[in-house]
Amino acid sequence: MLVDCVDLDALEREARRVMRPESWVFCDTGADDEVTAKENIAAWRALKLRPRVLRDIVEIDTSVTLLGHKVDTPIMVAPTGRHHLFHSEGERATARGSAAAGALYVMSTSGATLVEDVAKERGSAPQWFQLYMQPDREATGALLDRCVKAGFKALVLTVDQPVPGWSPRAYRTPVIASPDIRSVNMVGQPVARTAYDPDRKGIVMFPTNFADLEWLVERCAMPVVVKGVLRGDDARRCVECGVKGIMVSNHGGRHLDTTVTTAEVVSEVVAAVGLNAEVYVDGGIRRGTDIVKALALGARAVLVGRPPLWGLSVSGADGVCDVLEHLRDEMVRAMQLCGAGNLAALTPDLVKP
Repeated sequence: MLVDCVDLDALEREARRVMRPESWVFCDTGADDEVTAKENIAAWRALKLRPRVLRDIVEIDTSVTLLGHKVDTPIMVAPTGRHHLFHSEGERATARGSAAAGALYVMSTSGATLVEDVAKERGSAPQWFQLYMQPDREATGALLDRCVKAGFKALVLTVDQPVPGWSPRAYRTPVIASPDIRSVNMVGQPVARTAYDPDRKGIVMFPTNFADLEWLVERCAMPVVVKGVLRGDDARRCVECGVKGIMVSNHGGRHLDTTVTTAEVVSEVVAAVGLNAEVYVDGGIRRGTDIVKALALGARAVLVGRPPLWGLSVSGADGVCDVLEHLRDEMVRAMQLCGAGNLAALTPDLVKP
């Protein structure tokens, strides 16, 4: 069981030791000079807390309702692809570990596990499904129907990767595609390739536009969330198309380098959508204090991507659960020290830019 931030940093080092070199690079790398990947982390730490004192913090409530479903924690597992690179059970172990921690798991389209098999690991925690929009709408609709039947509660459309970014580090230590490993939930079940595969360089993979979003909202029986928004005007237009949630994200710095950090723009997006949609944020969340800051700035929940993969690689489902419980423990302690007994008490005045 993880007990403090030193252990989480040690877990990252242990994950690097046990992963194959190409798996570690795929997990860790950012695009180009990796500026955004590093600045995401630094931006949260640069924000300062202004704690309240003499508040009742004996009982702390971290539960939150996400698109109508109550969960124990506002910490979600972000959609990341190809979990078979980190553990033999792949996405099934990630789903099981997330459920054990009472956390919502967002499964990626790029997984090598059928949505039905992942759904069986859900337990009582809801799961969402992340979609890369492909041109074949009939096949996309069939996948949406499968997700609904399997019990997924929301659809997350990623919109910030119409073309793949480029990682010099990943190019030099590539994940070699194998005919035995396929993206089994994508049209045609293609051989699983990373976005950094040289065969995909410069190819427009997912040319989604607002008309596609309108179709998706109308076609999908689940509420739709848009992931990859960094601007208030884009967020507002997504809401006008009928989406119920916005994920403020720069894809962990993995595609377009030198973007704004998510910590810098989450307040702008929250202000733009008001009460018309829920707002979530990812990118560089590593500490409980980061989570408190994100929620104080208006996010309803946060997502973590790389840390659960560290836990997955070292200890499977138990490792995923340990990471999530560790972050929740840190968040609870930070809430107590800030004088916040529940998530509603995390308000913008707690954070000083």
